Amino acid sequence: MGNSYPDRTNSNGVWKISDIYKNSITHKNFPRGSNRAIYAGGIVSGSTQDVIEFLTIETLGNATDFGDSNRSGNNAEAYCGLGNSTRGVFGGGNPGVNLMDFITIMSTGDSADFGDLSQARASPQGNSNDTRGLWARGYSGGYVNTIDFITIANAGNAIDFGDCTTTGYGGSYGSINSPVRSVFARGNGNQLDFVTFTSLGNAVDFGDQQVSQLAHGSGCSATKGIIGGGNSNTVTIDILTIHSAGNATDFGDLTVGRKNAGASNSKRVIFMGGAGAATGQTTIDFITIASAGDATDFGDLSRAVSRGAGCSNGHGGLALTS
Repeated sequence: MGNSYPDRTNSNGVWKISDIYKNSITHKNFPRGSNRAIYAGGIVSGSTQDVIEFLTIETLGNATDFGDSNRSGNNAEAYCGLGNSTRGVFGGGNPGVNLMDFITIMSTGDSADFGDLSQARASPQGNSNDTRGLWARGYSGGYVNTIDFITIANAGNAIDFGDCTTTGYGGSYGSINSPVRSVFARGNGNQLDFVTFTSLGNAVDFGDQQVSQLAHGSGCSATKGIIGGGNSNTVTIDILTIHSAGNATDFGDLTVGRKNAGASNSKRVIFMGGAGAATGQTTIDFITIASAGDATDFGDLSRAVSRGAGCSNGHGGLALTS
């Protein structure tokens, strides 16, 4: 009988002692069979919220309270999240701040200060692999093309990485990345850029989205990136192949058009909350990355919220085995 050797995203099978040791040393935890999605902050009926919620991506159901953000005032909205297998980090915020705070994803509790971005801004996009986090574009009295990076395991200030090909909102509230490559989706346009995590420098043109989408949710496996929603009535979901530059193609539609935040594991992408035509949404949708088609209801957030941050500890940028 053949052996089944698990990794950090799959706890089933026969464990090798060397894998358990490597996971414990590298990630400071033991492998687990489920992944969490986080939704932090946002606006409810015009009032900024400091609430952080979580859900288990592999199951269906409503979000559960995680803790509170350490942010105050309106800087707990129009910011973005990224995560590795251990930590979630949130960067930027309204009206243009340089704050970063973090949580330990598999625990619960309030966020804590991480450091500062190199440039204050609202609505950057956050991407990550298991080591580095990247923040791209944003708005601070004008659109910027800045890319910063952090080492997720070590709290501290962000460092300049390079520039995107265009200025604009980060656009995508969620990650589009493999363990090697990060793809940035522009919010006030349809351009896609990419960089390689390990190489500092400017981004290169990747291709285009189907339509210009502002404040869309996204997620990924190690090979496919998903972008859904944006603006107040957009239902479009795009798919792209991360290792091959080119234009995104049609995947399906959300259950309702809205700006929203995304999170994923290597199989599912979920789209959380967001502003509809008139107000925020409690809606959580999901799609299965391997099967093109329309999104399906997952459950609800506790609040009808928009402009919050999403992240997870199981997306495609973390797909390397332990």
